[in-house]
Amino acid sequence: MTMPPTPTRATPAVRGTVAAVLRRVAATVVMAFVVAGCATSNPAHRQAEAVDDGVQAEGIIDGSRVAISRGVPEVVFGDCDPGLGVDADICWVARTIDGLSIAFVIENPAVLEVDTRLDVVDADCEDDCDDVVDGIVVDVRVDGESRRASSGWVEVAAVPGERAAAEFDLGFADGDELRGSFNVRELRPEER
Repeated sequence: MTMPPTPTRATPAVRGTVAAVLRRVAATVVMAFVVAGCATSNPAHRQAEAVDDGVQAEGIIDGSRVAISRGVPEVVFGDCDPGLGVDADICWVARTIDGLSIAFVIENPAVLEVDTRLDVVDADCEDDCDDVVDGIVVDVRVDGESRRASSGWVEVAAVPGERAAAEFDLGFADGDELRGSFNVRELRPEER
């Protein structure tokens, strides 16, 4: 009858070598995480300044449900339509969760007043929308293709200066809709 081999114990020297190797591997893994974190961090990254900072929206675009949740969208308080003359606009650009680019453009920001609910008007204007005063003109550009909101409302919480904030519910002639809120500002020079 054959007896199973008797297990042998590692000598202290072997145990010490194995422990040293494991410590080096662990240190290498930790260092890799630290370096990766440093490589992707941006010390000037803007922190949220309000509970509703950024853009949150959902709706139906081209018959498909879309959702947007972006903490720091691209924001312009100025001319968002280069090539159509110089005018005043407010716009933010973000991507839907599945990667569609959405630009929200207020074409006549002079009508914005804090604590005011403005009706959306389907004005027939291009570079002269700043003259529209009987409601708010909103264009939504989906992957560069512009469409004008034909109904709905925008409820203003803050007007441009430092920030622009509002809730909105937009309807479009083709049955699409987009609703949500934004609380945005342009990046400061040190954040660019």
